[in-house]
Amino acid sequence: MTLLQTLFLGFVQGVTEFLPISSSGHLNLFQHFLGYSPSLGFDIFLNTATLFSVLFFFRKQLSFFFSHLPQIFVASLPTAFVALFFKDKVELVFANVWLLPFFFITNSIILFSTKKSQGASSEISLKQAILIGISQSLAIFPGISRAGTTIAAALALGLSPQTAFNFSFCLFIPASFGAILIGLKDFEINTIVTSQYLLSFLLTFFVGLAALNLLQRFLKNRQLYYFAYYTLILGLSYLAVNLGLIKLF
Repeated sequence: MTLLQTLFLGFVQGVTEFLPISSSGHLNLFQHFLGYSPSLGFDIFLNTATLFSVLFFFRKQLSFFFSHLPQIFVASLPTAFVALFFKDKVELVFANVWLLPFFFITNSIILFSTKKSQGASSEISLKQAILIGISQSLAIFPGISRAGTTIAAALALGLSPQTAFNFSFCLFIPASFGAILIGLKDFEINTIVTSQYLLSFLLTFFVGLAALNLLQRFLKNRQLYYFAYYTLILGLSYLAVNLGLIKLF
C-alpha cells in the first residue's frame, strides 16, 4: 500500500473503532469499492494503536477497571464463545457484501433505541454485565458497532451514560488483547515496522483519542442516537448501490 492509503486506513480505524458506526463495516466498504486490502498484520498493527488510545484515555480510571473485573469477565464470555465456535460462519458473512447494508441499518435501530434513555445507575450487576456481553457479540458482524451495541444495552439496563461509556471500553481491552494474540501467528514484524506504517500507527492513536473525546461528549448530552442517521443513510445508500438503483462509477 502507498503512504496515502496507510494513512487513510489509519484515520478510518481511529474514527470508526470508537464512534458507534462500525470499523469492520467501513473496512469492508473500502475493500469492496476502493480495492484496499490491508494485510492481517496491518489490521493487528492498527488495532494495537486503538488499544493504546483506550489505555491512555482511561489511564486515570484504572480503579474502575479493576473494581469491575468479575463483570468484565462474564461480559466477555459471549463474544469469546462466538469467536471460537462460529468463526468460519462469521467469515462467510464478512465476504457477503449484500448483507452489509442490513447490518448498518440494524446498527441504526440499536442507536435510535437510546434516544429516550434515562438511566442514572453507576452499579453494574453480573446479570447486567452478561446482557451487555451478549449485545457485544452482535458486533462480530460487519456494520454493527461494538461501542454502539454495548453502550445502548447498558443505557437500556438503566446505567448512566458515563458508566456505560466506561464499561464499554473496559470490555474493549480484553477483546482487543484477544484479537491481537489470535492474530500474532500471522504477524510479520519486518513488513509492518516501517516509517510508513509507524506514521499510520501514530495517526490512528491520536485520531482514536479525539474520537473517544467526541463520543464521551455526545453521551453526556444523551445524543448517541445522532450517529444512527449516518449509518442509516450509509446502509440505505449501499443497499441502493447493490440493487443497481445508484451507480457510483
